[in-house]
Amino acid sequence: MPFTREEPLLMIPGPTPLSPGVRAALAAPLRGHATPENAAALARIRAALREVVGVSEAWDVYILPGSGTLAMETAVVNHMAAGDRAVVINHGFFADRFVEVCQVHGIEVDQVRAEWGRAVDPREVGAILRSGDRLDMVLITHVDTSTGTEADVPRLAEMARDAGAMVLLDGVCATAGVAEQLASWGVDLLVTCSQKALAAPPGLAVVIASPNARALRGRPDRRPGYYTDLARWDAPMAGPSYFATHATGLLRALDVSLEEILGEGLEARYRRHRDVASLARGGFVAQGFSLLTEDSALAPTLSVLAPPPGIDEAQLRDDMLEEGVLVAGGIGPFAGRAIRVGHMGSVAAEEVEMAIEAARRALQKQR
Repeated sequence: MPFTREEPLLMIPGPTPLSPGVRAALAAPLRGHATPENAAALARIRAALREVVGVSEAWDVYILPGSGTLAMETAVVNHMAAGDRAVVINHGFFADRFVEVCQVHGIEVDQVRAEWGRAVDPREVGAILRSGDRLDMVLITHVDTSTGTEADVPRLAEMARDAGAMVLLDGVCATAGVAEQLASWGVDLLVTCSQKALAAPPGLAVVIASPNARALRGRPDRRPGYYTDLARWDAPMAGPSYFATHATGLLRALDVSLEEILGEGLEARYRRHRDVASLARGGFVAQGFSLLTEDSALAPTLSVLAPPPGIDEAQLRDDMLEEGVLVAGGIGPFAGRAIRVGHMGSVAAEEVEMAIEAARRALQKQR
């Protein structure tokens, strides 16, 4: 496939490449947002998402026009209130965002922080969960897009439950690329979005909530906002009715992507993600790159890599783009010293090999 600057192969950690079927869905005529056809698509999408994350029909699934950040704030404001106490398990930039969202809404936040590229120490988690007069919610980023670090969610969720807290999981860089079994793990809330391992275009925010989480919404001290008030979205999720305009084209694309995901089979999909991650890391390390994430916490959806000594990472990314492959730069403490290579969604060995070859050619220009 020939690439130009205007159409590179996306090997960033989202948005991810779209399959031919999803691209065709985007090109289809738009449908009305309050029609039986759109309601049927929403029903299929909600059922498929429940299957992907391992929950029953008793769980609420909301798909809102917006980004993953909207999903984070929506989950927070509907299920916590000013004065509540949350603990954030922090191993990167997007856990920092969880902290900021909570603080904006007057929620008391404690953190267990890990050095970037490392997972949190469970002993520190246990100590902070036992501290304080009460604990309402534990917030966990399953895979942080800034560090490539995967949290041990089953273990952390069990610790949160033992402390009497509910669990809110950020699945943005994990859902449909890393196994998630919310019900059996004891996770009460999941937030995610469309453009990463779900392999659809950006623009859809997803909130999935257990019956226990729904029970929190009746508290008189809750201030869920207007657009972010999930109660206002109950009717539009269930049938052809209007609160705000659905992103009908994006829903059509997500509908097709989820059909492809379940058609591939979840276990096969997770295995493919692990395989392409191993292929990518082997190919880059063989060229002198080094991983900035500890081995025990490596996520299968992206890799955070330091270029070989003497290589300018910004120039490297520019040169890879000239070769037709777009990778991302580091952020936070990794800014200027890392590239981030996404390998999730519909990405297979062919795309990974193209990225490895683009890196090889780019390195030659600096040597």
